[in-house]
Amino acid sequence: MQTTRIGRLAAWLALVAAFATALWIPIPTVADSGRSVVMRDLEMRLPGWRVERVEPSWEGAYSIVTSCAGRRLGFQYVPGHGLPSTDVWLQPSNDYTREQLDRLSDHSRYLIWYDDPVLAITLPCSPQVAQGEAETRPVIPD
Repeated sequence: MQTTRIGRLAAWLALVAAFATALWIPIPTVADSGRSVVMRDLEMRLPGWRVERVEPSWEGAYSIVTSCAGRRLGFQYVPGHGLPSTDVWLQPSNDYTREQLDRLSDHSRYLIWYDDPVLAITLPCSPQVAQGEAETRPVIPD
């Protein structure tokens, strides 16, 4: 009888130790090469904007939040999905973001960034951009 109690206690302690270990030890992750591509695109297209969040979301997409002078752009960055794997769809989270991304899109009808655009339009961070002033235009490089 004493042996059964000791065995049950040992099993219970082992179970508690396994759960505690699972909660306290971080889950190992592999390097996310897609994140570096996203960061490169953000730095090129939105110079001066602070990247607040780049998180993997669904099927290779990323949820992105950037900020400039108190205004935020929140959108999904979706590579592929009918486009070449290096081109991305942009899915804005609100009207302000849609307006800003529409000005940066490489396509006249859809919100798309091509990997190798003929002309990469940028939107540098400035107080005018944050206030949404109409006279502010994206910068077209020479």
